[in-house]
Amino acid sequence: MEPEIRAVFPHQLNPINSLSKPITNRKPVFLRAKWNHLLFANYEVDSAVLGPLTPGGTTLDSWNGITFISLVAFRFSETSLLGIPALGWRNFDEVNLRFYVKCLTDGKPKNGVVFIKEIVPSWVISKTANLLYGENYKNKKMNSSIELLSNSIRKIRYEIRDSNSSNIFSASVEDSGKIPSQDSLGNYITEHYWGYAARNTKSTVEYEVEHPQWNVTEVSDYLITFNFEEVYGEEYSFLSEIKPQSVFYCEGSEIAVRMGRRLKL
Repeated sequence: MEPEIRAVFPHQLNPINSLSKPITNRKPVFLRAKWNHLLFANYEVDSAVLGPLTPGGTTLDSWNGITFISLVAFRFSETSLLGIPALGWRNFDEVNLRFYVKCLTDGKPKNGVVFIKEIVPSWVISKTANLLYGENYKNKKMNSSIELLSNSIRKIRYEIRDSNSSNIFSASVEDSGKIPSQDSLGNYITEHYWGYAARNTKSTVEYEVEHPQWNVTEVSDYLITFNFEEVYGEEYSFLSEIKPQSVFYCEGSEIAVRMGRRLKL
């Protein structure tokens, strides 16, 4: 069953931006979609927590000396694989927990992300992604909604329903934001265009994600009621006890995910 999406007066919502530059000929594009209505909650963490999870060939990244984990919720729409519409799950939600790394390949530094776990509503999605990219996808019951509270304020809500809890990440968003300054946290969090996943201790998969630079809206009115231990694992239970350093929203855009490759370690 697809997650519920309720959009009140959708004609008043800002349109999703298109890719601002053509896709270049590198690895073939595997997936195209739109990523809509992204919520980010960014937590300061001790780098020692993430060190053992860093894939071979990468190093932990930081912003102003601070290491971050981000809880990210968003909506996939118009999904296609190898140019073919993904029938049955073109539109779905994802809520992931991720951190940030750097990698030097092909003679140039790359800013990347590592996903601790990615929650989606379908076992088909999780099995496909785990097989192709070696990432930790899990399927759980999910739903989401977009509600227009006034002419300028939207409430965006994502929910994961687990066996013993209902995990919610919601925010009231007042505007469509602006391009963040180059030295800002918003720019740091959103300007990571590579994904890395450890297949095993001797193999790391690298893949590229393409999208235009996003507008970022800082959010002060939000709700996060997550049992991080139950959803993401015991080692992340501490996130339930602390507040994020920042929360922000991105309208989103068209995206392209390229086929991965294994790094030579």
